[in-house]
Amino acid sequence: MNKFFKHSRYLFVFAHPDDEIYSCAFIQQLIQKDKEVHVLYVTSGNYRGEEQGPVREAEALSSMEVVGAEKEKIHFLRIPERQLMNKVKELTKILAKATEKISPDCIITHDFEGGHNGHDAVSFITSKTALKYDIALYVFPAYHDWPEKRLWNQFVPGRKETDTLLLTNEMKSLQDQVIKCHQTQESFFQLVTESGSAKLFRNREVLRAIEEPIDYFQPPTTPVGYEYPGSSITFEDFKKSINTESEMI
Repeated sequence: MNKFFKHSRYLFVFAHPDDEIYSCAFIQQLIQKDKEVHVLYVTSGNYRGEEQGPVREAEALSSMEVVGAEKEKIHFLRIPERQLMNKVKELTKILAKATEKISPDCIITHDFEGGHNGHDAVSFITSKTALKYDIALYVFPAYHDWPEKRLWNQFVPGRKETDTLLLTNEMKSLQDQVIKCHQTQESFFQLVTESGSAKLFRNREVLRAIEEPIDYFQPPTTPVGYEYPGSSITFEDFKKSINTESEMI
């Protein structure tokens, strides 16, 4: 735990507003320790239409106010969610510029876990950016496996957390408040809190320090979570989207 908190300027990179739920207590702990914390949302969660973007950004700002983050340190890249995998090259350049401007010495983002193709794309871009600028990198778990068997807030088999934050009653209250801020995602959070993973979700947050580059060209799980029956997205689609950048970074 002490190793994670040794840095001075942190950048959390999330694919969507509401993804901060997996690390909101960590963020608050950093702020309370007088660390400089920036939070960056790659998309505005507008999968179902452009009109969703401003609404979900407002929810994220409310959430971050609850956590204690400064408004000027909340950043929205506004990449259209449905175009995320097609904009890896563009996003790589945008994130590089944002990283240079913020100049963090620690970056935290999604693990590569096969639960959501957008999460995995953001994980890839962010990890490569951290490697390029020699910045400490940590990842958090969101979810993996097929929707009906989804496991939340726990790393895929074979991976171990390096940092665990046990949630106090105050931190659990924070989690409740963050969830309440994201009113458009009420049904999503209901899935989490009523799942078999609810006890883990409600009792701790975990991070994993990345010491060696992640291999994004091998599926993290079998089957990959976004290849469930009826899905139009395959792991091969994901590999093609990141292969356009493999020689660039």
